[in-house]
Amino acid sequence: MSAAVSKSKIAIVTGGSRGLGRSTVLSLAERGVGSIFTYNSNLAEAEKVSALAAQSEVKAVAVQLNTGHISAFDGFVKRAREILRDFGAERFDYLVNNAGTSNHASIDKMTEAELDDLYNVHFKGVFFLTQKLLPLINDGGRIVNISRRRGQGQSRNEQAGFGNDRARPRRRAGRDRPGDRLAAFRG
Repeated sequence: MSAAVSKSKIAIVTGGSRGLGRSTVLSLAERGVGSIFTYNSNLAEAEKVSALAAQSEVKAVAVQLNTGHISAFDGFVKRAREILRDFGAERFDYLVNNAGTSNHASIDKMTEAELDDLYNVHFKGVFFLTQKLLPLINDGGRIVNISRRRGQGQSRNEQAGFGNDRARPRRRAGRDRPGDRLAAFRG
């Protein structure tokens, strides 16, 4: 490996084969950042992302991982170490926890197993994968956790409100959000 490759920044992006994760991998590639990214089930889409990143002369390596299966994380970390060596590195710089799933069942219809699946991907998976990868992140590295709103079809009162449909602070008449006050305080 050339010195240029070993000095390049490297990211690990979960859910990097579609949507916002795909855009993240490709945007990083345009900036010269190589990626190890995960996909759950669509290898063909993951391979397209790798090929598009290669057009920026940057390596993006796809690895299958269901982020709801915490028992698979040790194997993923082992594979990530191998890929990092291929990059000429021992550590990476950015962790982007983006993988997600959604369930559009209403509260009265969602099963315990469905809720567990959402919880495993969106909370436990993020927490424990981050924990497993902490020893590999460079000093001064960054961790970004992404959440987004999906499933606009039902009202908030009808949906279980978990997963990609996480609750967000909402402005009410005459009230502001705590973040608004903090932003005003900072100037």
